[in-house]
Amino acid sequence: MMKPFFFLTALSFLLLMPTCLPAQKIEVEKRVPSKEAPTPMIQFLQEKYPEMRQLKYYEERNESGRFFEAKFCYQKSRYSVKFTPEGQLVDTERKVKFKRIPAEAAGRINEQLEAEFQRHKVVKTQEILENGQVVGYELEIKGKRENELGFFEGQFDAAGRKESLRTIEQPPNDFLFF
Repeated sequence: MMKPFFFLTALSFLLLMPTCLPAQKIEVEKRVPSKEAPTPMIQFLQEKYPEMRQLKYYEERNESGRFFEAKFCYQKSRYSVKFTPEGQLVDTERKVKFKRIPAEAAGRINEQLEAEFQRHKVVKTQEILENGQVVGYELEIKGKRENELGFFEGQFDAAGRKESLRTIEQPPNDFLFF
């Protein structure tokens, strides 16, 4: 009589467990030749960024689905422009140094990160652009909080208010550290 109760309890726990865990970013990128990229994507990039250099195409799969991404240099900045497989623009990001974002937004972001982490370091900062205007920031953070040590992705609006913070799932490491 005890076995069915134990089994149902264990099954319920396993089914509910993912809802209790913090959100995780799981992303796989694979470089692809230009012929695999959607035609509307290629046309958009040629019109919007005519003097781009070092253009590379990637296919990305994450928890939201499948996308194509173009990474390139344009006017001395690194860009990442993401599209759906049909060629619909998803987002545009431009890599910047954290110290280059407005002081008020940077201050608000730092306050939130200090409250969230025992230790942290911003590893990468990208501006999220819409029609050439900054609408937010995406930060890659190396940090330690409670029982968690690793990399995190933070999304912030243009004023520096946190929209999301999630763990970046790291690929397995074959090296042992003692």
